[in-house]
Amino acid sequence: MAAFPNARGRHPFHMHDMIGSQPTHVEEAILRVRASDFGSSLARARHLVLTGCGTSFHAAMYGARVLQAAARAGNVVEAVHAYDLANRPYPPGRATILGVSHSGTTPTTNQALARAKRAGHRVLGVCGLPDTKMEEIVRRTLVIGSMHDRSWANTMSYTTQLAAFAVLASHQRRDRVDLTRGISRMPQVIRKTLETERAIVEIARPIARRDKITFLGAGFDEITAFEAALKIRETCGLTASAYHPEQFLHGPFLSLDRNESIVFLRGRQDGTRADVIGRVLSKAGAEVTTIGEHPRASIRLPSTHPYLRPILSVIPMQFLAYYAALARHANPDIMRTDIPRLRAGVAALFH
Repeated sequence: MAAFPNARGRHPFHMHDMIGSQPTHVEEAILRVRASDFGSSLARARHLVLTGCGTSFHAAMYGARVLQAAARAGNVVEAVHAYDLANRPYPPGRATILGVSHSGTTPTTNQALARAKRAGHRVLGVCGLPDTKMEEIVRRTLVIGSMHDRSWANTMSYTTQLAAFAVLASHQRRDRVDLTRGISRMPQVIRKTLETERAIVEIARPIARRDKITFLGAGFDEITAFEAALKIRETCGLTASAYHPEQFLHGPFLSLDRNESIVFLRGRQDGTRADVIGRVLSKAGAEVTTIGEHPRASIRLPSTHPYLRPILSVIPMQFLAYYAALARHANPDIMRTDIPRLRAGVAALFH
């Protein structure tokens, strides 16, 4: 079983430090990608498959969406989980397989990349650190950072991955000056978003006392909802799920009870249908908190380019996972490895 190094016993835990450090690390990632010609390797790919595990798979999902939006006509970009690439049959034809990992040591991701390499696919990597196992497998690695995320509940590693993919997308769409400008402003806008911490502290304790929490998000915010549910389960074990808001009405809504919290991520584009869904949730007895750029959001986020919203919307989710852990007397850094029955599952991540 992997042991957590230099564990802390009280607030601020390492996770809190990492959340606050995101402006600096995102800026580093942006500069590293802009100084690289890695984007040209992706632009040549007619079929690009992004892969990873856990938080890095959510980053791969985001990367696939923004790179597909920026791709040339006829190019296909998709995200496939590393487990599937490592164990399931490949579709016919040749592809470029792009692995995403902060540490470069995730076993299932590296197994998927090695298998793809043996099958004759072109294999690349995006990694948060230099000199990793991933680099021994892939043809070329884009290193986007220089420091390991100090909490097992990774935060800054996720936002740096998103920022890296946003820059790669901007390299393929030089005409999108608004996107390039938004990327340049991102460290400053992240600092502004970190100011949501106080508002999140106020809602974290009552949420932590409830039986479960559901995150709702549409478009790019759907990916943020998935990451938020993963993060709060990692830090404190609160039962959490994530859905597209319309999908939630098609079945999951019917299991909604009065001891469930809803966090609804709302962008500027969300219209009257989102208002209807919000009212329905409240009438059913759920405690609903809206977070986002929408003028009626209870916790407002700074405006940014739509492609860049997940870099901001995940930050209050990270704070929520952190402070819910504190309210439930859990150490958010160690992914519940202090509970004997859960250790085997965490150990499997490292082997």
